[in-house]
Amino acid sequence: MKESTILNPDDSELIGALQVGPRATWTDIGEALGISGITAARRWQRVSASGVAWVTAAPGMSRRAEQCVAYVEVDCLPGKRIEVAAELARHELVVTVEIITGTADIMLTIAAANLLTLSHYLLDHLGAMESVLKTRARIATKIYTEGSAWRLVELPEDAIRVLERSRLKPEMDRADEAISMTPDMQRIAGLLTVNGRASYAELAAATGLSPTTVRRHVDNLLRSGMLLPRTDLAAELSRSPVQVYLWADAPVDGLPVTARTISQIRQVRLCATVSSAPSLLLCAWLRTVEEVHRLELAIANRLPQVRIIDRLVVLRTVKRMGRLLDTHGRAIGVVPINIWDDKLEHSASPAPHPAQNR
Repeated sequence: MKESTILNPDDSELIGALQVGPRATWTDIGEALGISGITAARRWQRVSASGVAWVTAAPGMSRRAEQCVAYVEVDCLPGKRIEVAAELARHELVVTVEIITGTADIMLTIAAANLLTLSHYLLDHLGAMESVLKTRARIATKIYTEGSAWRLVELPEDAIRVLERSRLKPEMDRADEAISMTPDMQRIAGLLTVNGRASYAELAAATGLSPTTVRRHVDNLLRSGMLLPRTDLAAELSRSPVQVYLWADAPVDGLPVTARTISQIRQVRLCATVSSAPSLLLCAWLRTVEEVHRLELAIANRLPQVRIIDRLVVLRTVKRMGRLLDTHGRAIGVVPINIWDDKLEHSASPAPHPAQNR
């Protein structure tokens, strides 16, 4: 793919279709876009090979598991931001690494199998890094929207219906017994973080399990919300290259309604409530830096009870949900996400895999 400052309409529609149905068949994707499945697959091969977009799976929060997510601001020694960010990007629990401007140097999204694992990483590994001066961690209490729900383009309703045929949506309100991550499920989850479109047959071949067993494990992982399939792209090539985090406060008695309302704003890619003040975090993708204040004004008009506490603008994304990115936001490698084992050795720096995008 040629260097470009923006995606062409055909590629944008293809990425948009894969955002709705990350694991949809090429036949369904082609039908939704009015092209053949072979053409859709060939086009995706070109787009993904360039690192412009990729399909992965990210850890989610589920009532049926102890998984947790934290957002951590990091202050570094002067001149060490890039070096520290690169080191953190190799850690398995650190799923996203962004160099920011504002009241901190780096923003991390960290996922862990449970609070004990998260605490161990924050206290014994992150806190012990030589060039890290200070960290501020806020643990998510609920994620109302995140990257798997964000859309690059709006597709027609009939196209969306086709693409959702095969999507296993999280059933967050299921009252089933808690899910435990078996070694087989861990292996499957790790493979899906590298290639979110891996077929049941490919997963079976890689794990030595039967396709039927693989299908059952994948169904559990996705329906429980423990794993969220998603299609990501280089923000710099979208029409919304400016990424901003806003920390906000709102009265606790109306926090769920406030968070749901903010989640409906199209530019908002992430909205979560957290366990310590300020109580809300949102991330938006915008066209220009000037839009930051327009977004705040839109929130203030709709939700006068919300008070913006801080603004953090992303200067460079080093890693997004396991994918290592270059300075243009393109995928150049992947560190398989592994938050589920009990070894508590996540400070190790495994060699990143080449990006596998299909």
